Amino acid sequence: MAAKTTSKNQSTRTTPTGARRSRRRKSTFFSFLELVALTFWGRIFLVLLIIAFVALINIAISKNQYDLFFRLTGIELVLVAVFFWLRFLLRKN
Repeated sequence: MAAKTTSKNQSTRTTPTGARRSRRRKSTFFSFLELVALTFWGRIFLVLLIIAFVALINIAISKNQYDLFFRLTGIELVLVAVFFWLRFLLRKN
């Protein structure tokens, strides 16, 4: 007697270890980001885009109060510097 296959069984696949893995396709946007992140200039573009996004969020939060804007930006810069410094120190090679 053959087992009936359902659409749920077709969308997942069992690996040799028994874990289930989904066969979802990536969206076009994430495929594009992956392609851009593979090039040097694409990485620079993504970093600049993130910096601009964070600056816009800081401006929106501070509501044109310059002292608050620069305080937020300074705190973020210190946190990013500490993060990368710790990442550099704790990296295992």
